Amino acid sequence: MSEASKVSFPRRTAAKARTRQRIEEAARRLFVTLGYGDATMAAIADAADIHITTLFTHFASKRELAAAIAVRAGERFGEVVTMQRAQGVPVLSFWRNQVARIAHAYERDGDGQINLGRALAGEPELLPVWYGHQRLQIDLMTDYIADELGIDPAKDRRAQMAAAMLVAGGRMAFDSWMESGRAGDLVAENERLLDAAEALLAGGLPLIRREAL
Repeated sequence: MSEASKVSFPRRTAAKARTRQRIEEAARRLFVTLGYGDATMAAIADAADIHITTLFTHFASKRELAAAIAVRAGERFGEVVTMQRAQGVPVLSFWRNQVARIAHAYERDGDGQINLGRALAGEPELLPVWYGHQRLQIDLMTDYIADELGIDPAKDRRAQMAAAMLVAGGRMAFDSWMESGRAGDLVAENERLLDAAEALLAGGLPLIRREAL
C-alpha cells in the first residue's frame, strides 16, 4: 500500500463523519422549525448543503436519521454519567444536578429543544426510538445506583426500580410544566417530584443525597 493510500483512508473517514454530523444538525434544525412530518429528506439535504443521494448514503430513511439523533443524545448522557461516577459524585446528587441543569436550559432558552422533543416524541413511528432512549437512561442510572450500593443489578432489581422512578420523575415534572403553559417553575417542580421519589425510595434503598463534589 502506498503512503498516499495510508493517509487517504483516515481523511476519508473523518470527512464522512463531518458530513454525517452536518446532516444530523440540519435535521435537528428542520425538525424544530418544520416538525418531523414536514421535514422531508430533500429539505434536509438542502439544509445540509449536500446532494440527496449523499444523504441516502448515510441514512436510508428519515426514521433512521431521527434514531441517530436520539443515539447521539444517549451517548452524551452516557459520557456524563461515566465522568460523574469516576469523580465519586453520589447518584442522587448527580441526578438532581442533571435535571436542574436541563430545567434551567429549558426555562432560559427552551423553544428549540422543546419543539424538537415534541416533534419527535409525538410521532408514532418514532415511539420505539424514544422508548429506547429512555431505556438507555434507566440502564445507565441502574448501574450507577447498583455500584453505589454495592449490589448486583441482575439479581437485585431495586436499583432498576429506583432508576425508573427517578427518570419518570423528571419526565413528569416536564409534562406538568408544559401543561401549565410553561407558567410554573420547572426547577421547583423537579425538586418537588425528586423529593417525593427519594421519600419513596428511603424505605427500601439506603441512598443518601450529598452535595455534589
